[in-house]
Amino acid sequence: MDIPRRNVELALDPTTVPRDWLDGDAYQTTFMNALSLLFPEGEQFFVKSVKAMQDRITDPELRREVVGFIGQEATHGREHRAFNELLVGHGFAEAPRIDLGLKRFLQRVRKVLSPQSQLATTAALEHFTAMLAEQLLRDARMRNAIHETVRPLWMWHALEESEHKAVAFDVYRAIGGGYARRATMMVLTTATRGVLWKPWRWLRGATRMYIYPGFLVRHLPAYLAYFRPGFHPNDRDTTALLATWRDELFGPNGVLREKLAA
Repeated sequence: MDIPRRNVELALDPTTVPRDWLDGDAYQTTFMNALSLLFPEGEQFFVKSVKAMQDRITDPELRREVVGFIGQEATHGREHRAFNELLVGHGFAEAPRIDLGLKRFLQRVRKVLSPQSQLATTAALEHFTAMLAEQLLRDARMRNAIHETVRPLWMWHALEESEHKAVAFDVYRAIGGGYARRATMMVLTTATRGVLWKPWRWLRGATRMYIYPGFLVRHLPAYLAYFRPGFHPNDRDTTALLATWRDELFGPNGVLREKLAA
């Protein structure tokens, strides 16, 4: 899989982005805002965990993929940090506190977990983001519910998460990472992320997420597949899907072609 770094600069205009930008619904918007708040520090954690193993990778193709992975994740972090600053302007004053809290939490994680376990954690979290990304690329209802001003951010991010979905996993395997650690870190990661997966009090948004259309419940089969000993992220072939969205976003008439910095 070619994993290009695209220097996307979205320059979102806060005056045009509505507060409830996902389907006009506070619950669904807050859920996605919470994900965005995790991305800058979270993706820096991913990058560090993979870079720590870079010298142990002998396969030149995987080494190239790691370079692409690092470039994509760094750009995601930058653009989501800009988006999170926009959220502060919408009244989400707790955003900087959450960002700082996550940074401190991940610093503690790095002290407690071995480099190999940090990489297993990254592989698990990359599986979560790949599940969400593929659904966004496939599901027009979910996609069209995103306000047009921020849809490019999420579609670009979804495309690149799908492009590099196997990199951390392949690095983990390349350094001799085993099944037991991989499965254990997925269980711990799921428990840590549980706060994001609990329905809150807002009936309409919770219904759409968990009941109908059940955007989150649909991930259960893909989630459970991770625990199969022979699992690999590329078991789900998204080649055609990625080709479609590469053209849609960055092709000759791509909606984000003009957002690429030189």
